[in-house]
Amino acid sequence: MQERVYTTQTPSTSHTITFSPTAADERIVAFVMSYAGVTGVSLGYDSLEWASNTIGLRIYTKLSSGGDTSFSVSLGNSSDRLFIWIYVLSDATENYGSASGVGTSTSLRIGANEPIPPGCVMLLGVSQYMVGTDNSSVSWPSGFSHKGYGLRDWVEGTARRVWSSTAVNTFPGSSVSINQALVVNNGGTTYAWGAALFGPPEDETPPSVPSNLRLTGMTPTSVTVAWDASTDDTGVAGYGLYLNGIKAGGDQSARTKTFSSLVSGMSYNIQVDAVDAKGNRSEKAEFTVTPINDTTPPETPVVRVTSLGPGRITVAWERPYDQSAVVAYGVYLNGVKQGADQTAQTKTWTNLTPGAVYTIAVDALDLLGNRSVKGVKTVKAQSDTTAPTAPAGLAVVTASKTSVTLTWSASTDDNVGVAGYGLYLGSLRIADITSRVFTYSGLTPGVTYNLGVDAADDLGNRSARVLIQATTMEDLSGQAPPYEYVLYDWDRHAPLDSLPLQNVSFELTLEGNGQLTGDIPLYDEAYTVGRVEAATLPERTMLLVFRGEQFVGGFRVIDPQDYDSETGVLRITAEEVTGIYARRYVAFTGPRAGTLAHTEIVWLLEHNASPADKRWLTFDGVAGTVPVDREYRAEEFTRILDQVNDVAAGPGGFTWWVKPSWDAVNDRPRFTFTRVSRDTPPDTGLVLEYPGNVRRFSRSTRRGLATKTWGQLRRPDGGVMLSSVTKDDLHVDGWPLLEDVFQFDGVTSQEALNAETQRASAAAAGPKQLFEFVLAVTPNVRWWEWELGGNAQVVISDHLYPAKPDGAAGLDRAMTIVSLRVEPDSAEGELITITTGEHTVAVD
Repeated sequence: MQERVYTTQTPSTSHTITFSPTAADERIVAFVMSYAGVTGVSLGYDSLEWASNTIGLRIYTKLSSGGDTSFSVSLGNSSDRLFIWIYVLSDATENYGSASGVGTSTSLRIGANEPIPPGCVMLLGVSQYMVGTDNSSVSWPSGFSHKGYGLRDWVEGTARRVWSSTAVNTFPGSSVSINQALVVNNGGTTYAWGAALFGPPEDETPPSVPSNLRLTGMTPTSVTVAWDASTDDTGVAGYGLYLNGIKAGGDQSARTKTFSSLVSGMSYNIQVDAVDAKGNRSEKAEFTVTPINDTTPPETPVVRVTSLGPGRITVAWERPYDQSAVVAYGVYLNGVKQGADQTAQTKTWTNLTPGAVYTIAVDALDLLGNRSVKGVKTVKAQSDTTAPTAPAGLAVVTASKTSVTLTWSASTDDNVGVAGYGLYLGSLRIADITSRVFTYSGLTPGVTYNLGVDAADDLGNRSARVLIQATTMEDLSGQAPPYEYVLYDWDRHAPLDSLPLQNVSFELTLEGNGQLTGDIPLYDEAYTVGRVEAATLPERTMLLVFRGEQFVGGFRVIDPQDYDSETGVLRITAEEVTGIYARRYVAFTGPRAGTLAHTEIVWLLEHNASPADKRWLTFDGVAGTVPVDREYRAEEFTRILDQVNDVAAGPGGFTWWVKPSWDAVNDRPRFTFTRVSRDTPPDTGLVLEYPGNVRRFSRSTRRGLATKTWGQLRRPDGGVMLSSVTKDDLHVDGWPLLEDVFQFDGVTSQEALNAETQRASAAAAGPKQLFEFVLAVTPNVRWWEWELGGNAQVVISDHLYPAKPDGAAGLDRAMTIVSLRVEPDSAEGELITITTGEHTVAVD
């Protein structure tokens, strides 16, 4: 707040007070006290009120647009004296006017009989003529603090004195009333006074949503709920409670509520919102509860060990299911309860006997006093780095066209016990379970898969992996499901139309470079203007591709759309949905040090995607392992795609693609940003064989694939020494990072090993190879289930790669799937072109 005081020094009809430049939306308040009439003031000021007694007091106010530096007053008489007080207030709006009065003991009341709103500012001016006395005796009303009010004196001659007090007081809400009297009584005569009250801008911000709405009590006919406090910039005034959408009484200040006279066994929807003093209401928190006579105990807690050391044990457990609600847990050590029931879901013991065996148990208590069976864990109080034994007896129970079921015998562990088993498809762990039977689903008919199982304990120690091969049954149905092209509105997530497009061709690629083209025959009467406009709305219309019931791809229509009046065909182009437009403004977030690459993508989606984007997009895939340091500012947020590429190319980066998937909960398509591991890409189980299931193939050479080449030295004593040289020429021409391992046997010395390694590295620095395979499509070629970034085995025998003397294929190597191109109705029928990438080390 600024304060400036001006007192006339020489007679004049024109007076100006200056002050520091104001900011936009600051309020300027001017108190003008003079003997003479005021004939004019600076433009833009409103006159609140003035007292026309012997000494006039006027109040002027203006909401500044910024840059005001002075206030001028013109008087009708140049010989009269003048006082001006200027105050500049931030974020103040005018709430009340001014008042005046006369008498030796006078009360001043401002506004209606209402409490002063919180955060208000009061400016007060009093002019008084006194003879033979001073201005030290001023009486203020009870409860009104005048602390901080300043006095201004001015003397004309020897017998007249003008006394003025102009000040700022921030009121504490309703503890002072606006109509409370301000009394001045000092033996003189009060000629005029006035005051103006100003407050903060109108509060339109609702409180936060009440959090942690929970059940705290229940009978067969009542439920009691509680919640955590909301927050608000001006304070929360109360909470509203709703039962099945109907408000239950007025707002309340308490954060608990009991609903009575309910029907046992009937479900009720309970909601709570918060309201502030201005009536702004938050969104509602809600949950559904069914009052019952709950005599069933909670399920047994599953206890797991989270930390071990000599003489130290820490355990934890999840909240078990209960018909009402679990409210506490009993914890036991060797059968002895450890104090009272606790609400925390973890417990640590120290100072135990190192290496001794302890039995730990936990039971759960619900709202109605039902106590569960104890979950028990037997643990040695010592460090544990030993893995469980490997699963035995791994066998295929059954195989269908799209699934394989495995079973195995139990593993054992020397301390905390076996927590569960990991299931692997190729090298990718796809599930962790506690049972000893598992079904792989969504597989391709007639394909042999490499499957695996390992065991793990609570502390993350994993056993050796047990492997098995299993082949799905061939699909001999003889007919593939049809294509369907459905248009969606990106923003509303609503289907618009379904069109039988012609001459469709589309490609799905790593890092989101795919595209779809297709023809809309406008000569067909079924294509009305409205349908065509919806189908070609740039950046808004989504074109989704289905194969029967399977969602296989999604694209966003872009400019331009090419039309030929002779053929009557409108050709549309759509790009993969990775070109997501970002918000226009994003607040600076500061450095994000030490996060992992895949968590950065989650963060980008949260802060950079529009609400419509978030309905379509999720993140999934292999977790990153290398921390990355990023610093984001608003100007960096352009498109999520650019940020994803930036994170992917940096430390801890990854190969990625946007995988089409189906949101089963909301019954709609969605897209998943999938991270593909560079070190251990998934094994798709696909074999590309020429001659065989490949019609034809072509090969091209490209530079830029990162290379790591290994040499191997076998020593006479059976040991193996390794040496490596790395060539890293990242992402030239946009191709992904691929790595492979090459072994060289028969090397007899370290020098020979080094020479061989260097020669292999030099060869790897040369051309890199891409293969395009055009497949002979049959009904069992379910290309939409193949994983981009995954490995496919390539087997070739032809002129370029002649068969070896023992009959083996000339080329038999795992390669990484880079893209899939599909032409559903080409001149040759349905064509599928799969592109794989590799680098070759030509060492003779």
